[in-house]
Amino acid sequence: MKPKITIIVPAYNAGKTLDKTLKSLKNQSLKHFEVIVVDDNSTDNTIDVAKRFFRNVIKNKGRKGPAGARNTGIKRAKTEKLAFIDSDCFADKDWIKNIYKELEKEDAVMGNVKIPKSNYIGNSISLLGFPGGGNLGFEMVWKVKNGYTDHITSCNFGIKKSIFKKYGFFDDTFPYAGSEDPEFSIKIYKKGVKIKYSEKPLVYHMPRDSLSSFIKWQITRGKGNFHFKRKVGKVWDLVRLRMWYAVNVITYNFFRKEIFLIVPLLFLSFILQQYGYIIEKINYENKPKYQYSL
Repeated sequence: MKPKITIIVPAYNAGKTLDKTLKSLKNQSLKHFEVIVVDDNSTDNTIDVAKRFFRNVIKNKGRKGPAGARNTGIKRAKTEKLAFIDSDCFADKDWIKNIYKELEKEDAVMGNVKIPKSNYIGNSISLLGFPGGGNLGFEMVWKVKNGYTDHITSCNFGIKKSIFKKYGFFDDTFPYAGSEDPEFSIKIYKKGVKIKYSEKPLVYHMPRDSLSSFIKWQITRGKGNFHFKRKVGKVWDLVRLRMWYAVNVITYNFFRKEIFLIVPLLFLSFILQQYGYIIEKINYENKPKYQYSL
């Protein structure tokens, strides 16, 4: 029987986490789907892990980044309906069924992202709301009106392949993860594509449970912010959204024990992202033919 939907999993040096991701896809309640794992030229055993679960594994020649890896999978997909999950996530058993149902009615759907409990640091980071709303909630991070939003997060969304054919793919010139998905969201939203937000398609993102991982992540986000601004120009709407979000973080978590770490982390994230933004700007401006080392 022909597959009803294609699941695309971009992966880079994901040997330690990919096993759990692919096990969750093997256990889906909806059958008759294809899985495409795109190994973005990893230097670890990512491709070996992927081949233990699925036959359709593609290895990019040279690293193309997360956007380029997704584009590779999109072009190879045999179905009109597509679903995306990251290699540090695992899916609820009804994830594909719920994505499929939404795509029967909608052109694009953003799903629900939760983060399992971990240690005090990890729980505090999770309550900051990234990625995809995390344990803060999507609607506290991104605006949702009448069930629709203007944002997708790449670790859990579904979309029709014809949208890419009509409006273009992910911008694979983004060298870092975390900025290519809002840029793509803005592009299709401005073209009139409606993005449904649904809590039913549920994916779990593995927790970041150390301060060092948080610091590295925030600096990378800051670097991505530079390229986002370079691509889209004015970002005042996003700045206002981030201010609204910061208020939501404090309000939602005010009576939680994690608030004593959440407030410093929120402030630190701002500082680290500014640092990442500045050093990336300096690198870019000092090297007109700047080549990113992915």
